[in-house]
Amino acid sequence: MSSQIKKPNTNLQRLAHISLLIYPIVAHAGILMEHAVFPVVYLLAAIYINSLKLISQHLVAGITFTVLSCIVIYAVVSADLHTLIIYLPPVLIPCWLAYIFLGSLRTERALISRIAEKMEGQPLDHPHLRYTRRLTIVWSMVFILMICEAVILAIWAPFEIWSWWVHVGNYFIIAALFLIEMSVRHLFIGKRAQFFQMFKTMLQRNWHD
Repeated sequence: MSSQIKKPNTNLQRLAHISLLIYPIVAHAGILMEHAVFPVVYLLAAIYINSLKLISQHLVAGITFTVLSCIVIYAVVSADLHTLIIYLPPVLIPCWLAYIFLGSLRTERALISRIAEKMEGQPLDHPHLRYTRRLTIVWSMVFILMICEAVILAIWAPFEIWSWWVHVGNYFIIAALFLIEMSVRHLFIGKRAQFFQMFKTMLQRNWHD
């Protein structure tokens, strides 16, 4: 009975995470169609959905957060601030990820080491542990470069060109890094990268804690 009760919450949590994951596609489509207000409303709604688990535990906080969310959406639309807000996620999200990845390096287990241990179901051997720690450093540098990319292009490039790079180009950068890492992982530690299992682990667990 308990598993049946928890399953809808789990599905909602996965949907919430996926809604944030596809935000760059929504944002880019809105910019190309010259309806930039749509991705802003979508982003605020996605943030609200991702906060449902937290605010549902506190009725007063939930009502307050809901009212404030409506006020923010109304203010953004009426004050024509959507263009400014669209510039923020490609900077803030890599900042958050870089902070988490770099912060994990101060502990014995780097972030990707923790994810790998959850996937393996057991502690990593020394070569695997060293490799995942170095990989955490690589991803940290990638996120820092994405921050620089978003800021520099926001200053010097047209809005559409900026969007092509930060909302579409970064997907290809991440995909290329995954493909390269698959070959490197197999070469150095003799294990193939399990992308779908890793993605499932990251959706189901609080890997950033």
